[in-house]
Amino acid sequence: MAAPSRYLWLGFGKAQKKFKFKALDDKILGGKFGDMFEEFPFTSPEPVFVLPHDPYLNNSEGLSLKITFSQALAWGNGIDTDSSVFFIGFHGEGDEQKMFCVKVLFNIEKTEPDDNCYKAIDKMLADAKFYGQNLRGVAGILVPRHYGVWRARTREWGGTILCSITEWAGTPWTQLVAAGRATTDLAIKLGRSVERLHDRGIHHHTLYIPADLHHLLFRVDKTAAGSTTTCFVIDFSRARMTPCTRNLPILPVDLNDLGPTVGCEEALNLTYILRMYHKGVKVESPSSHLYRAIRFVSHYSAQHPSLSNAEVMLVQRHHFFADEPPLEPDITFGFRADGKVVFNRESSDTLTERLSDECIASLVDSL
Repeated sequence: MAAPSRYLWLGFGKAQKKFKFKALDDKILGGKFGDMFEEFPFTSPEPVFVLPHDPYLNNSEGLSLKITFSQALAWGNGIDTDSSVFFIGFHGEGDEQKMFCVKVLFNIEKTEPDDNCYKAIDKMLADAKFYGQNLRGVAGILVPRHYGVWRARTREWGGTILCSITEWAGTPWTQLVAAGRATTDLAIKLGRSVERLHDRGIHHHTLYIPADLHHLLFRVDKTAAGSTTTCFVIDFSRARMTPCTRNLPILPVDLNDLGPTVGCEEALNLTYILRMYHKGVKVESPSSHLYRAIRFVSHYSAQHPSLSNAEVMLVQRHHFFADEPPLEPDITFGFRADGKVVFNRESSDTLTERLSDECIASLVDSL
């Protein structure tokens, strides 16, 4: 395999004002992030990206607003915001053309440590660093593929420019809500993607209010067999690697007030923000379905201390929420002749363990 390119060209606007960018040194990103460039669909040693359309900037409500090139060029030199300007980028031609999200920070040499723009630079670098260290196994599945951070000097046009490039991830949840296109089915897909990240120890730490859900996007891809919808999570500038201790899935539920019962603040916040709840039987009631599901996690974890919380949550979902989409599509539950349950997996990233179905059934019945 040829060595990945360390240079690329960006062409801005209909006039295609082109500048040559160099990949940021891996030492700045804190690891061998450059290894990910090998996955990039380059068609030439120094690929060209065209950014023909007006750029966008997210507002305080998490909505993407179109701005002019003149406004974009004022970023860092009159406009002070911790949000990146972003463009829809294209690479290749015809059927081979692919879409990308190109986040751009102009005039970075003019920013000061107290500026909001300076925070945006830190966020772009922190996001790339977290990708390189923790997200390579789920790139293209739960998060868009990240193709590095690049820098160019454009003198008086836009100063020193920093940009990051990822595959196109689709439409943010906030835009779907504003357009009246947000559905419960999509909310379930969104919650499932966050749960799958949590089960790998990845906590986003920026999902507190409805506007934050612009970090969660949906992309529809057309195939010969029809179309598929994928939920991607973006912006890991504040993310942390922390084991998840939730004991309920992010699903539509009947509840009055779960509070700390859920065991994971981010999962609880997302359940409320997505409005996937309505008043029902109190969780503390022994007759409550949620009460039994929570008790199951506690009892089953005690009986099988070698299992991770992620594995226990798979079993809970299988028995208490079987009508919902599976958490891990690569895992199926099989049964052996001796009554043992087997987690069959198709990918090395997921989980496997042989469990006693009789033990599971008797435990469920006792709760």
